[in-house]
Amino acid sequence: MLLTMSTRFLSTNKSLLPYFCLACTIAGTAATMVDNPEVGIPWLYKGLITWAFFWAFLDAYSIGANDVANAFANSVAARTITYRQACLLACIFELVGCVALGSAVTDTIKSKITQVNYFKNDPYVLALGMSTVNIGSGLWVVMATALSMPVSTTHAVVGAVLGIGIAAWGTGGVIWSYEAKGFLQIVASWFISPVVSGALSAIFYLVTKFVILKNPDDVAARRGIALLPLYFFFVFGVIAGFMCMKGIPALKSTPYKVTVPVTVAIGIFFGILGYVFCVPWARRFIIDNENLPWYTMFWQFAIPKGAYGYVTDEAPTKGDMESAVGGDVAIPQQYTGQAFGEPAEYAISGSAFGDNGKGTEESAGSEQSDNFLVKVLKVVSPGMFMDIAELQEEDADMHARAFQANPKTEELFKILQLSTCCFFSLAHGANDLANAVGPFATVWMVYSTGMVNSKADVPLWLLFYGGIALDIGLLTMGHQIMSALGNRLTLQSPSRGFNIELGAMFCVMVFSRLGIPVSTTHCISGATTGVGLCNGDVKAVNWKLLGVIFGGWIITCPAAGVVTGLIFWAVISAPNPTPGNGFFEGHYHG
Repeated sequence: MLLTMSTRFLSTNKSLLPYFCLACTIAGTAATMVDNPEVGIPWLYKGLITWAFFWAFLDAYSIGANDVANAFANSVAARTITYRQACLLACIFELVGCVALGSAVTDTIKSKITQVNYFKNDPYVLALGMSTVNIGSGLWVVMATALSMPVSTTHAVVGAVLGIGIAAWGTGGVIWSYEAKGFLQIVASWFISPVVSGALSAIFYLVTKFVILKNPDDVAARRGIALLPLYFFFVFGVIAGFMCMKGIPALKSTPYKVTVPVTVAIGIFFGILGYVFCVPWARRFIIDNENLPWYTMFWQFAIPKGAYGYVTDEAPTKGDMESAVGGDVAIPQQYTGQAFGEPAEYAISGSAFGDNGKGTEESAGSEQSDNFLVKVLKVVSPGMFMDIAELQEEDADMHARAFQANPKTEELFKILQLSTCCFFSLAHGANDLANAVGPFATVWMVYSTGMVNSKADVPLWLLFYGGIALDIGLLTMGHQIMSALGNRLTLQSPSRGFNIELGAMFCVMVFSRLGIPVSTTHCISGATTGVGLCNGDVKAVNWKLLGVIFGGWIITCPAAGVVTGLIFWAVISAPNPTPGNGFFEGHYHG
């Protein structure tokens, strides 16, 4: 009917026919996307690639300051290793993970939370948007780190991408539904991953606690040594599965029929190594009190008894520590033991901040005699000169409620804890660096081709660049997160720390295989809380700090999204100088 009326109208008003055709043409054009004349033209906007290169460094820096510190926080707090040793190990394992195991290809848009084909007609708009992703994500994570809040850098990047999607296309530019692996699935992970990892870590720790730690000192030590091969099998089996399913991007799609036998075989291999090398060394070190450094376990059979001397200082027993906690005042030290690889000493920790037990006058005198380089290092990397694991006075009541095992029995779990955190760091470098280099890889893809693809190549030099920035972030700001996640959340020890990392790795491994995105940061925090509750007292966990951490998780996505969206909107809609007026040409044309 409407078509008939329109036809009659045009037949009687033939002079309007050209205008009607023009209107139809304009309407048809408006309904389709139009290619920007710059599509397919590479090497445009050199200022954009320079700008993006700088902000990619900031994003990688923030990941090192927050995420990497997260992996080693428990080991430092338990005094398994020192802060300086943690930085050295993290720098090595993160860089190796980035360069040797990192993915050579990444998604053009992280987590595909908005459609990449929305930008295919304007590739350089996508490049500008991805550069602002690094800005919004990096600035938020640096601010969170300064506030000692461990946040998910993955969720910060996803939130930043969400910001440019909404700024460019409105709410329709973002995938929201849970079934389509959209934003609601990320929201669900805020609750799923910490609860599951906390439950797993609690189960692992309770088994260790009741099978080994709660026994009388001698029985606990002997039983722990006897079970070391089983622990080696389980721990390194979980590590192998974690690396296959999550840690190494190239192995993520490997079928079960390959990964399961390989995982079991690796676990058996390390179980045999533990039985051959670690059990005899632990027996001499813990039962016989020989002062054998850890590295001598590989040639201990050629070392005569007593060649390295004996530990003469008596370590406090479990009974001593529990009686010390019986009153209203907590003991002024946590689990006491030397850092991994150092000669055995049972010195009381928790002395004056950063002075290693020296008097304040001596400490002040040494500070005055510091040379210029040391003074610079204290400003650039203050954590190197702090006792990160020191117990805070305001946490004394919380620590007093924690179960204390015999320090000599705790020694058994140091090598296991060190193994888990090192592989955690290796996997982080291989997997999570894409949060920072991925957006810049997209910018580089557009800059070098003028086109948009669903995948962006990651050059080797970019992985190395990101790895260096990540290490610098750890060295300069890592102490903020290590001190917050260590003994401030609950009392740490090697047995607790190793079970925390094991439960978090197991959780990430299983959920990654199921295709459910979870954050390693959330898993570590949840696992720490779960193990803290195993003390049998809810006050053995710092709930106020946990509330701050959880609040940081919730606001990470929207905060990074708002910052990124505003920056992207401001830059993309900003006025452009008129060509020929001399702007950015080095001289004025007037």
